[in-house]
Amino acid sequence: MYSVLFSKIEFGMDLVVERLKEFVKTDYKVAIFPWAFPVEITSEEFEKEYFPIDGRRYNKYYTELKKIGISKENVRVCNPYKDTRNDLIEIIQNSDILLLPGGNPEIFFKKVLHDTEILYYIKHYKGIIIGESAGCELQLKRYFITAKNNYYKYFAFYDGFGVLDDPFYMDVHSISNKRYLAKLQEVADDKNKNVYAIFDDGALIYNRDSNELEIFGNVLTFMPKDNYKDNYK
Repeated sequence: MYSVLFSKIEFGMDLVVERLKEFVKTDYKVAIFPWAFPVEITSEEFEKEYFPIDGRRYNKYYTELKKIGISKENVRVCNPYKDTRNDLIEIIQNSDILLLPGGNPEIFFKKVLHDTEILYYIKHYKGIIIGESAGCELQLKRYFITAKNNYYKYFAFYDGFGVLDDPFYMDVHSISNKRYLAKLQEVADDKNKNVYAIFDDGALIYNRDSNELEIFGNVLTFMPKDNYKDNYK
């Protein structure tokens, strides 16, 4: 069981493509959940404007899936307005990869927890989960958003899907700013956990069975100060 974690999939995939090919088969079925809308939309808007097949957003993600050998006939886009709960459960159970795109994590969380009630099936999914930005952070039980990245322009923690029981924390779309990075160190110290700053050209792969973490590209690690001292005595 792997979690693949990106800030931007179009920059991160090239870093991990050869590694993913070691455990992704070309006949794998992928379920895409592009539910992190900026605001609520209708089923028609979802299909015709937000995520139409062969539209801009669809092509962005399929372009990256093609790099690991996934064929279009094995890709299913899930519609939270049209697909029933039973439909979605069946899709999840018959898929090998879940792709969770970026956007507004609060709406994504609401769709999964309240509107479709499929949180259990995502939380306990045994396959590969590829997450970008919001879809990356939401894999944690609790995640934070910096003021820069938050729609409300303040730092805050939120509930996630709990696929990962917070073995560490992540920051997406990280920037090389002294005050920004100091805040990540503050979180690491306060929560006594490593914080991984995933820049847009970085990526993580986490094995949910072995708890092994692999780091690719531009990722900074912020260790709690006490742990840092222990490691460097």
